[in-house]
Amino acid sequence: MRGGKSLLVLLVVALGLGAYIYFVESKRDVDDTAKKDKVFAVQAGSIDEVTIRSATGDETTLKKTGTDWTVTAPVQAPADQSTASSIASTIETLDIQNSLEDNPPSVKQYGLDPARFSVTFKAKGDQTSHRLDVGNKTPTGSDLYARIGGQPKLFLISGYLEDTLTRTTFDLRDKTALKLDRDPVQTITLAPAGSPAVTLTKSGADWRLTTPVQTAADLDSVNTILSRLSGEQMKAIVAGDTAAPTAADLKKYGLDKPQATVTLGAGSTRAALAIGAKKDDGTLYARDLSRPLVFTVDATLAADVEKKPQDLRVKDVFAFRSYSALGVDVTRASTTYSFTKSAGKPANGETTPTDVWKETKPEAKDVNTTGFTDFLNSISSLRASSFVDHPLAKGDDVVIAARSGDAAKPVSERVTLRKAGDVVQAIVDGQPGAAVVSTPDFDKAMTQFKELTGTK
Repeated sequence: MRGGKSLLVLLVVALGLGAYIYFVESKRDVDDTAKKDKVFAVQAGSIDEVTIRSATGDETTLKKTGTDWTVTAPVQAPADQSTASSIASTIETLDIQNSLEDNPPSVKQYGLDPARFSVTFKAKGDQTSHRLDVGNKTPTGSDLYARIGGQPKLFLISGYLEDTLTRTTFDLRDKTALKLDRDPVQTITLAPAGSPAVTLTKSGADWRLTTPVQTAADLDSVNTILSRLSGEQMKAIVAGDTAAPTAADLKKYGLDKPQATVTLGAGSTRAALAIGAKKDDGTLYARDLSRPLVFTVDATLAADVEKKPQDLRVKDVFAFRSYSALGVDVTRASTTYSFTKSAGKPANGETTPTDVWKETKPEAKDVNTTGFTDFLNSISSLRASSFVDHPLAKGDDVVIAARSGDAAKPVSERVTLRKAGDVVQAIVDGQPGAAVVSTPDFDKAMTQFKELTGTK
């Protein structure tokens, strides 16, 4: 008997759902391409004020001046321009998916008494505002019950619009962590707690480390810092929205003595971000020092800004590549071997001459161009795994001087590769300290060189 009752209950539920689908959902026009009525006759560009009362209870007002949106209540703050524009566009394109009842006796069962959330707006020239009240989702979850404020008519709008239309104050405000325009930035100062500050300075298109060492900086590493800072978004605001944080607040969030501070300079303008303690959820407290706000950011930001000089130095030992090299001198065991590149005869069926490498010192002779190119590839691929302040005092030296680029104005570079035991260092002329490079990679290059020259 118990099983029969359960079956009967399931049957009643199925019939109820079926009745709903038939009487409500089936009212949709079978032709999905048929033109639907708009909820509001308005152009997105004319909307200049929107108030959203979200499902969480937040009530936020946005106003537009010119093309820019601003949050005006419950706080004064820049708005997220993309989100604000999306809401205005949604209001313009909002369709009635299905009209249900013109004058229902009650709308409480639809989540409209009171409305679960609402969107109120004004357009230019409007004397009064317009409101959309939104209730629950339909049983199938595809639509939302809705009606225009002050009107009894009940209708459906698409369910996927809920994420666009019910927004909290935090959702609607600009969440940029650090206000900056990265293009004019000329200096970057990274100041981790307990370590010397690292300063990078831009010269033309290049960046250089200027403190605590002076050397070329790796462009990709610098761009990573700038991209991360310019794109970093606040995860949450914890203080300073209505009043500046107190000294106790700053101490609470680890911002009285930040674990790191990043300062960007463009002319006389400065933008600085301080990173404080870790929050329970793993995010980090932070503060743009030009604003009172204390907020949280992704924990990985610290790793991107707490860089040591060696993290930011150029890792390539040589600037040339095999295809750009014009001449190479290799001094080993007191003997200098000089090589130059010239244009050979075109290969069979080709019109463009192929490059040919020849030895000019200590003998003038042809070399295996393919083998020599392999040697150049090995040498030019050497990269620093780390840096040391002082080179090895002694060891077996191989000095490589290379000329590359434009033959009329070649670029010259000179590197001493010093091996002592299992350690190989690259001492670059004009650069501080020395780079530690892969011993197997260096040994491979020397084996190739010995085979080319017939030396031991």
